[in-house]
Amino acid sequence: MIARLAQTFGAVPLPTKRAAVAFVLLAGAPLLVPGRGAWIAAVVVVACCVAAAVFDARSLPPRGAIAVERTMPERLSIGVANPVTLVVRNASDRSARMLVRETPPPGFAGERLAGPLEVPPYGEAEAAFAFTPPSRGAFSFGDVGVRLLGPLGLVFRQESAPCAQPCSVYPDITAVRGYALLARRGKLHEIGVRAARLAGSGTEFESLREYQPGDPYRDIDWKATARRGRPMVRQYEPERSQTLVIAVDAGRLMAANAGALTKLDRAVNAALLLSYLGLEMGDHVGLLVFGRDVEVFVPPRKGRRHLGVLLEALYDVRARVEEPDYERALRYLARNLSRRSLIVLFTDVAGAEPSRRLIGVLAGLAPRHLALVATQRNRALESRAKAEISTAEDAFAAAVAEDLLRDKAEALRTLASRGALVLDVDPEDLSVAAVNRFLEVKARGQL
Repeated sequence: MIARLAQTFGAVPLPTKRAAVAFVLLAGAPLLVPGRGAWIAAVVVVACCVAAAVFDARSLPPRGAIAVERTMPERLSIGVANPVTLVVRNASDRSARMLVRETPPPGFAGERLAGPLEVPPYGEAEAAFAFTPPSRGAFSFGDVGVRLLGPLGLVFRQESAPCAQPCSVYPDITAVRGYALLARRGKLHEIGVRAARLAGSGTEFESLREYQPGDPYRDIDWKATARRGRPMVRQYEPERSQTLVIAVDAGRLMAANAGALTKLDRAVNAALLLSYLGLEMGDHVGLLVFGRDVEVFVPPRKGRRHLGVLLEALYDVRARVEEPDYERALRYLARNLSRRSLIVLFTDVAGAEPSRRLIGVLAGLAPRHLALVATQRNRALESRAKAEISTAEDAFAAAVAEDLLRDKAEALRTLASRGALVLDVDPEDLSVAAVNRFLEVKARGQL
């Protein structure tokens, strides 16, 4: 009730709960004693309470003296906590004690209330927040609510600081920054990325090292061996300037939730990290997003600037309630690729007929291109297939789940038998698993 009144009469200081309790206790206690003196005492107490409240109200900074400025990243990342800071400035000669309430877009997870903040006269203070966006796209933060508290805590005044601000939520950029930082420190193993550099693989000479049992004899550098007096072998790194094309299925199955994010969001995050890695390794990287039709196509290019192009292309990719047309999408891709490429397809497989269509299309690509099909496990479906059966409905649900899982497993086995690489992992592991498989392909010279 008090909060509603504060919103309606924002310019008028209103009593706090502390003031209401104090008034009832102090003014009511004398009335429990019979006699005229009790009434006089009650009047005196009421007058004192009113005087204290008036003093508290006059101690508040004048209206308009509080300004708020919001700072946050230019690009927010989906699914992770993004820092947001409010800088509160006091333009009056009175100290300000306040609570501030942030107004993030609907669905953003995070604590909205901060304080009490103590802001000195003509000074400023900061309130730190962190919000986790549930989806990509354009959003907007609203004005900031400010509740000024009197020094005695008897009254407050509610204000709204103009602070509306648009924001854009992108794929998980923090994962790319984190990968780059760990790569510089040589600590990629901390996020599960495995070193996949194999002696004798690739075509570009990197360094020399001592011979170890099992190294191919053809990699022995005889001149270096003669100079150093012990067997030395050449170590190669994967060839650069290869072509990586990431194909993202934006059909209906990718709209399913996979934890806090959808399968499509997981795939987009993995696509961004994989794009960054490919560009850092000197490869040409392209992108295809498709549903029933080709929605986005970014031709393969190299260079760090190309990552921004790919990021913008992935920014607003949405799942559509339609079946993906693998044949149209991948035939389109094949017509636009002049070099042998690694095609990483993020998709989902359900049902025998869609699986057959996918198998047929990828089989046609196999002679010229190498395909990696990355899917995400459905743990809810796996649990349903293994659940205890107590009713006919349970039995039917378990049978359907088993059929779907069996069709998917059969499709992935067939793809593998026809030359495609397959990856089926938990949604949370998709990005790291895709990176590991990409590094393995490069290291083994499969492309």
